[in-house]
Amino acid sequence: MDNRQLNCPEAVLAQYNTQRLPQFKGNPLVEALPLAMTNDEIFEAMTLLPEFEQQQQSWSDDERIQMILTLSNFTIPLPRHISMARSLDSMLRAGYCGRMPRTTEHAARLQKTYDARMHGKQSALEVLASNPQLSTLLMGVSGMGKTTSIKRFFSNIPQVIYHPELHIYQITYLHVEMPSDGASIKGLAHGILQQIDRLIPGANYYALYAKGKSSADTLMRSVARVMNQHFVGFLIADEIQNLTNSRKGKETVMTELVSACNELGVPILFVGTNKAASVFSLDFRKSRRASGHGIEHWDRLQEFNDDNSHGEWRDFLEVLWTFQWVRNPVELNADLAANMYHLSQGVIDIAIKLFASAQVKAIFDKSECITSELLCDVYDSELSLLHPMLDALREGNPNKLAQFPDIAPIGTADLVNSAVRKVRARTSDTYGVKPSDPTYEASIAASLITGGINDEVALDAAAAVVEAGTAMNLREGVQEAWKEVTATRPKKATRGTKSLSGQLVVAAVEYDADDYRNAEVQAKIGKSDVHLELQRLRMALPLEELLDIS
Repeated sequence: MDNRQLNCPEAVLAQYNTQRLPQFKGNPLVEALPLAMTNDEIFEAMTLLPEFEQQQQSWSDDERIQMILTLSNFTIPLPRHISMARSLDSMLRAGYCGRMPRTTEHAARLQKTYDARMHGKQSALEVLASNPQLSTLLMGVSGMGKTTSIKRFFSNIPQVIYHPELHIYQITYLHVEMPSDGASIKGLAHGILQQIDRLIPGANYYALYAKGKSSADTLMRSVARVMNQHFVGFLIADEIQNLTNSRKGKETVMTELVSACNELGVPILFVGTNKAASVFSLDFRKSRRASGHGIEHWDRLQEFNDDNSHGEWRDFLEVLWTFQWVRNPVELNADLAANMYHLSQGVIDIAIKLFASAQVKAIFDKSECITSELLCDVYDSELSLLHPMLDALREGNPNKLAQFPDIAPIGTADLVNSAVRKVRARTSDTYGVKPSDPTYEASIAASLITGGINDEVALDAAAAVVEAGTAMNLREGVQEAWKEVTATRPKKATRGTKSLSGQLVVAAVEYDADDYRNAEVQAKIGKSDVHLELQRLRMALPLEELLDIS
C-alpha cells in the first residue's frame, strides 16, 4: 500500500521500531517515528549545499549566474542547529507519552476535552494534568535561518503516518504562521484547522468549527479535540511576533497564548524575531526553559568567541567561500573575513546575499575576482535599504536598536555581552593588518582613496593615524582616518528661543567647549537625541568603550 492508495499524498504506511525506553515501550505513535538521529546524521540531514565543481568557473556568464542563484538555499549546520534538532526530537517523543491510542488514558483524555467543550467550565489545566505541557521559544534576529532550519529538520520525519490496524492518521507535526494583522489566537486556530484539512483525506474541520462566531476559548477547545483525534505530535507557531500587531493589549494576548498552550496539550515551538519578546512575559520564558527542552536565543553569528578564538562566523564563512563561480577565485583571508562581517554583521541571509551579489558584479564588470573593495561597492549599491538596521547593529546603540525591534537585543545582558565581545575582539591577532605591518599606512590610504577621498588628503590622514598610534589594527586605522578627513571645525554654540509666532529663532550663546549644554542646543537645532549629541561631543561614551578597562 502506498500513499496513493491511502488517498493522502503526505502519508506513509506505519512501520514500527521496538523502543527500549520504558516510557515509549508499546506506544505505536512513538514506535512509528524514525529513529533519533546522531549528531553526524543531523549534520548531514540539515546540510544543503550547491552542486559545485571547479570546472563550472569556465562556463558562460549566464550559466554561472544561474549557479550563483542556488546559494539562496545554502545551509551549513552549526552547533545551534544540532542543539535545536535535539530539543525538537526529544519534545516530539515526550509529547506522545500518555497519548497512546485505544487505551483507557486516551479515551479519558478525549472525554475530558469533549466535556470541556460542551460545558465550557472545566479548567484546561485539569484536562491536561496527566501530560505536562512542553513548549519552548526560538527567537532571534531576522535572517538567521530559523524557519528554514526547522523545516529542514522536520523534512526527515513523515508528516502523516497511517496505522492500518488502528485505522488512524497520525500527524507528526503542523507548521502554521500567525497572520500579519496579529489576529491573535483565532488566527492560530484557523491555521491549524486549514493544515489538518489539507493533510487528512475528506477532512472539513475549518468549515465545521471556524465559520461560526465562536469565542477564542470555544474555538481552541474544538481545535484541541481535532488535534488529539489525529494525534498531532508537534505544533510550530511561526512569525509569532505578529501578535504584537493585535489590537488587544499585550497582557490579553499573553493570557490567550498560555491558555491556548494548555488547551492544545501538544508540544509547541513558538518562532519569531526578537520583537516577539514584548509579547512573551519573562515568567513564560523562564518556565518554558525550566522544562529542560529550552532552545537558546539565535543571535547573529559572532566573529570571535569570548576567549578570542574564531566563532561560528568563521566556520560558516569558510564553507560559503568555497562556492566561487568567478574565473579568478581568491582564498579567504583575515581581511576579507573581517570585511564580510563588518558589512553583514553576522546575519546569515545578508552575508549570503552579499557574497552572491559580489560574484555577479564581478562577472559583469569582467574583474572576475572578489575583493574587499568590490564587497563594499555591492554593499553600498545593493543593500542600501538595510544600512540603517546594519548601522544600528554595528554601533550597538540602544536608541537606534529600539527603532528595529526585530533585531534589538531581548535584554540588557545581551547588549552588555555584545559590547564585551567587541572589546575583546579588538585585541585579536586575526583582526586585520597591524600597525607593525609595512603595508599598514598604505592600506589605510588606499581604503580612503577607494571611498572617493583625494589622494593627498588620504595620505595625510593615514600618516596622522600612524603618528597618533591609537589604532590597534587596520579596521580601527581606517575608521580613525575617516574621522580625520570628515572632521569639521567646532561650530559656535547656539541656543533656540521661540518668537511670539511660535517659530524657532536661533540665537548665539556663549558656552564653554566642554559645557554639556552644548549637546542640548545641538539636539534642538538638529531635532536629534540629546544622548546622541553627548556621545558625538565625547561627553558620554558608548557602552563598549566604558567596558574597555585597560
